Amino acid sequence: MSASDYTKSYYEEVGAVARGIDQAAVDRMIDILVDAREKGGRLFILGVLEVARDHAGHAVNDFRKICGIEAYAPTDNVSELTLA
Repeated sequence: MSASDYTKSYYEEVGAVARGIDQAAVDRMIDILVDAREKGGRLFILGVLEVARDHAGHAVNDFRKICGIEAYAPTDNVSELTLA
């Protein structure tokens, strides 16, 4: 497979995956997150096994920095969650 064939195939697959995402469900999730932020809510992201824990921690950083949502991954810093 040539590089051109590979990239064309890759972009077609990405497009198919994107078209398969339920936009209404994504919109509902955004509304829930905006509501939580406005009400001072917190978001807890859980990941199991090593890779999922890593991704949970990265997602927490994105929600905190980009979205301004108080977010936590309990596996990242348990002491942060247990402070009074």
